[in-house]
Amino acid sequence: MSKTSRGDKGEKEVVKILKKNKEYHVLLNDVTFLNEKSEMTHQIDHVFIHPHGVFVIETKNYYGEINADTGESFWLKTVRGKTERIFNPLKQNKNHVRIIRKLLKNKYDVISLVVFVKNNAPYLADDNVINLNDLLLFIESYPYEKMLSKNEIDEICSIIKLNMLDISKEEHVENISYLKQINKELKAEIAYAIENRKCPRCDGNIIQKDNHFYCDKCDYKFNL
Repeated sequence: MSKTSRGDKGEKEVVKILKKNKEYHVLLNDVTFLNEKSEMTHQIDHVFIHPHGVFVIETKNYYGEINADTGESFWLKTVRGKTERIFNPLKQNKNHVRIIRKLLKNKYDVISLVVFVKNNAPYLADDNVINLNDLLLFIESYPYEKMLSKNEIDEICSIIKLNMLDISKEEHVENISYLKQINKELKAEIAYAIENRKCPRCDGNIIQKDNHFYCDKCDYKFNL
């Protein structure tokens, strides 16, 4: 099974659990936004709008043992003795939460939640990394200062829908792959320019100063 299909299967399991909630709620899946500065799309697995708050959910359907440090950029996943690095989902979801909070103008409580579908969530100091088995209980017992009304839930849903992109998961993946390739080619071009000491912008000379490279003509700073 590919990573994409395994991820899709995990997201379906989360949806199945969330739909069991009996209180009035709205569930949005594959919520995609565009960063206009970088042209990068950001896709959120689930936004669950519930009387207790707005839950921004990142789903992980990993096999094996997860060794994690909440402050590190990468965690370790070990399956059958083979270990590989995985990007810290807490950091990934932090950006998603920031997007939703900005849209809602910090008016509502937005909660980051990472769900491990295989129920192999590691013991962490961060309570917002949980197993699928605990998902419903986590949301239903989440502390709140003011319960959201039906009208507020609908309003939040409308704001998010108004700002989200109408693209498929496949288009999102293609966008990420394309921009990664562009970034790779740009870095190669910069490395070549530094090696030859010629600025590709103005044909000036590239000089090194304070461990950084600058063009002596246009003063552009080159970052590798």
